[in-house]
Amino acid sequence: MPALFVGRFQPFHKGHLAAIKWILKKERNVFIIIGSNQSFPTKKNPFHFKERKEMIGETLAKENIKNFKIFRMHDYKDDIFWAKKVLKVTKSNPKKVKIFTMNPWTSRCFKKIRIKTKSHPIFCNKLCGTKIRKKIKNDEKWENLVPKPVFNLLKEINGEKRIKTLT
Repeated sequence: MPALFVGRFQPFHKGHLAAIKWILKKERNVFIIIGSNQSFPTKKNPFHFKERKEMIGETLAKENIKNFKIFRMHDYKDDIFWAKKVLKVTKSNPKKVKIFTMNPWTSRCFKKIRIKTKSHPIFCNKLCGTKIRKKIKNDEKWENLVPKPVFNLLKEINGEKRIKTLT
């Protein structure tokens, strides 16, 4: 049974990559759940699913990581419905699934259906997408916080401009 790793990945950064590598030291495969797919483009969610999938896929390919699969997931107001939907979409057995997250909301949703989540270590000095987007918006150095394929894609799609114009 693959491990599940849930996130928004706005953008995918070196902390996410480190977490996936850490998970894959413990588990054979990882299913990456890209969430918040109905919220685009917003200040919090500037990139759509296809862009985030490309960020992750290209980065993992460059790292020679092949034992992953990417899924898309919308947010739902009903926590129980959302958690069950994740299991259904990934065809995961609730009795065997291992879910890795540092997000309190994700943990709460799965706890409501009696599935415990596991934490992964905090990597890259608590790096998060919010910090990266803020640095971009403020014209601060951010390039070293994302893998090279993500940086290249953000340049290609004019991601900096998009972040700066979304309020």
